[in-house]
Amino acid sequence: MSKPQTQSQTPKPFLNAPVYEKHELEKILKMLSEKVEYLAELLEKAERSISEIHYILYYKTDVNIKIVDEIAEIGRRLKHAIYDAIDELIINTLQLDTDIEKYEKQYNVEFPCVSERHLGVALVREGSKVKPVVVWTTYREVDYYEGEKNE
Repeated sequence: MSKPQTQSQTPKPFLNAPVYEKHELEKILKMLSEKVEYLAELLEKAERSISEIHYILYYKTDVNIKIVDEIAEIGRRLKHAIYDAIDELIINTLQLDTDIEKYEKQYNVEFPCVSERHLGVALVREGSKVKPVVVWTTYREVDYYEGEKNE
């Protein structure tokens, strides 16, 4: 019978995720959530404005359809660019390791896919134990959750 895996007190050398105390990580995530929520509000306003411009030009003018379609495309690209910027902000601020599967294997845990966007892994120290957590965003908030033990 194989020896059960235990959580190490220090991360393995090939693991690049930063180690945070739980309260420290939660404080940073709260600050990031506030920034992301504000960016989401600004994006929502911009999307409404672009959508209204598109509607007016499409239905109420004789403007060339190619130009109108370009406006719609600009709206889509803006949203994706803002989401990419939010991802980068969170990853860089926390210095996350984006190789999530590596931590699932090393710690024998699983971070099941849900509706949030998984960005990367940080390690949380609680007492003498260190455990991986995945940081996620809905582009309205930022938080983390612990992996579920694989049986």
